[in-house]
Amino acid sequence: MRIRGILFAVGVGACLGTAALADPILGTWQVEPDHKGQIGLVVIRRCGEAFCGRVMQVFDRAGKSVVTRSMGRDLFWDLKPNGNGTYFGGRVWVPLHDKVYDAKARLKGDQLIVRGCVGPVCDGQTWNRIY
Repeated sequence: MRIRGILFAVGVGACLGTAALADPILGTWQVEPDHKGQIGLVVIRRCGEAFCGRVMQVFDRAGKSVVTRSMGRDLFWDLKPNGNGTYFGGRVWVPLHDKVYDAKARLKGDQLIVRGCVGPVCDGQTWNRIY
């Protein structure tokens, strides 16, 4: 699965071009396994003045590409930079609950901590950069 993911990320990266990589959040990220053990690849791109993250590919536990209802959908949108590697103000769709929550994220090297919040209560995942 890792090789497929890397090849996919290289293709996506070529499409993004070097000018679009000005913000460190841009790129392809591997999400944590879901309750079925499936792992998704999310491409973060600019959406106006903010950022959006779209599920581009999903793999099952065996590393085989699978089709899910998440594929091709934005997982989050309207995420705005806040400085020092933090992002806020967006919305995140959580497929497991099929609900949308307030979103925020924090970049730490090649990891992105993505959180969905209802008021002061937040939960989320740590994603790893692929490209």
